[in-house]
Amino acid sequence: MPLDSLQIDTLQLSAFQHDPQFDYDRELMGGSQNMLEWLMSVVNEWIAEALGAVTDQEFTYYLLVVLGVAVLALVAWFWWYKRPKLFMRSEKGDGLDYDVEEDTIYGVNFEAAIRHALDAHDYRQVVRLVYLQTLKYLEDEGKIEWQASKTPSQYVRQMNMPAFTKLSRHFINVRYGNFEATSEVYNQVTMLQSEIMRGGVGV
Repeated sequence: MPLDSLQIDTLQLSAFQHDPQFDYDRELMGGSQNMLEWLMSVVNEWIAEALGAVTDQEFTYYLLVVLGVAVLALVAWFWWYKRPKLFMRSEKGDGLDYDVEEDTIYGVNFEAAIRHALDAHDYRQVVRLVYLQTLKYLEDEGKIEWQASKTPSQYVRQMNMPAFTKLSRHFINVRYGNFEATSEVYNQVTMLQSEIMRGGVGV
């Protein structure tokens, strides 16, 4: 009876079993991975190749969570930096008859607009106009650089002046805080504006 001359090369078989090129089970099961698992495996491989370190799944998961939160925070900060007024409180239907985008210091006849608002007893509009008129004065004097994207708080920090701080607080309260604008408030803002224009600038 002839002898079977075929023998299994156990060393070669072991090499085949550990060679990724012949890991067919991994390719067949790869489709069952969800996006998070796939991303975790990619990060683990990158860390292993770049740093020569081996990380477990739990570490990679929390690393991805931290990175995700950081990216979201960066996007939110960038959006706030570009459009800060979108994050300010502005009640709809509260009697405001002007929009944020209308807050400009250019091309406005402030004297005529203030007189018109006073005749209509629209003190909310008057407070807004007096504040913007003051910003126009400060820019003409070279004390500030007006930009549509800047907030009142930014101007307050730039000026560091008590009278201007109080004027800005009145504007913020009326413009964004839904505070009632009265003739008393109007008198206060005009006095503060006069104090600023008398030479208190830069104090």
